[in-house]
Order: sequence, then structure tokens, then C-alpha cells
Amino acid sequence: MEVKLDTETEKLVQQELQAGRFPDASALVSIALKHFLIAREFGEEYTREQIEQKIARGLAQLQDGKSLDGEEFFERLRPRGENLQPPR
Repeated sequence: MEVKLDTETEKLVQQELQAGRFPDASALVSIALKHFLIAREFGEEYTREQIEQKIARGLAQLQDGKSLDGEEFFERLRPRGENLQPPR
């Protein structure tokens, strides 16, 4: 399969490859697609602006001392994930 990328996307791929995060473009696209599909399944499709706003809000909360211990966070998150699992 051959995929044509726009100039901006191709530049992003090259940056990731040059940073050594992926062995090749195929690996990057494969992982990115899987992450996209998982996010979509959980109903979490965000624009770049929305993501940047979420990051800024999180950083502000950290500066204000509003954070959770990692273990506590995952304990609170676990029931949500269990509700999202498809029935077996």
C-alpha cells in the first residue's frame, strides 16, 4: 500500500524518525493509527488546540498543587475502564 502525505505530515514523520523514536515510517504510522483508533473508540477525538488547552490546564493544576498520586489516579480510573470493556 502506498500512502501520500501532505508536506506538514511528512515533516512530522521525518522529525520523529530523526529523533530515533521509530525505526521507520511504517512503524510510526502503525503505532499512530492504533492510538488514533483506541482514542476514537473511547470517544476522545481532540483537535490540536483542545489538546494544548488540556495540557495547559493540567500544568496550571500542578502548579496549584492539585495533583494525584499515580496509584490513586489509576485506582479511580479502573472502574471507568471496566465499564468501557465490550461484553465477552
